[in-house]
Amino acid sequence: MFTGVVEDIGNLIKTDGSRFIFSVPERLLDTMGIGGSISVNGACLTAVDIENGKERLSVDVSPETKRKTNIGDLRPGDRVNLELPLGMDELSKRLDGHLVQGHVDTLGRIGRIKKDRENYLYRISTSRQFSNYLVNKGAVAIDGISLTPYQVSGGAFSVSVIPHTYENTTLQFKKGGSRVNVEFDILAKYVTNTVKEPNPYRK
Repeated sequence: MFTGVVEDIGNLIKTDGSRFIFSVPERLLDTMGIGGSISVNGACLTAVDIENGKERLSVDVSPETKRKTNIGDLRPGDRVNLELPLGMDELSKRLDGHLVQGHVDTLGRIGRIKKDRENYLYRISTSRQFSNYLVNKGAVAIDGISLTPYQVSGGAFSVSVIPHTYENTTLQFKKGGSRVNVEFDILAKYVTNTVKEPNPYRK
């Protein structure tokens, strides 16, 4: 489980089939072990090899992940958002952002990007089939970043990005037309599913 609060930016070094090798800051690798999880652009991936001295992390990316996320779009040198999972003690103390599983629901596409004083406004479009998961002033994870959607219309929505988030995530490198990973709020998904499905305990 993650929070959508990006801890650092890494970059793709190279790929070899399903094996993706990323440059990851030493301070993150120091707390990881083989088999551990890491969020890369909001997709939960498993560490299969760690080279602490070289600041390298290897993961295996399944065909499904390549199809459903922008991990498959990455080329050597491309930057990625990184976040380590929550520990149980952290979850019991305080939760920044919102609960993010690292299970990307769909790919979105950035439309216009506009600067509004110090902030940056991004318009993002997804399929209308996901409209029930979007609520004004709710929560959504974009490339692993916890953001607040507004101006929701169908599967499209806007997010306002403050300078700190802009400067410390890969959003600063995005352009109109860029594809981003979108994970909708787990609470919204549970509520929608409950409303759609009949209650087996109700007479």
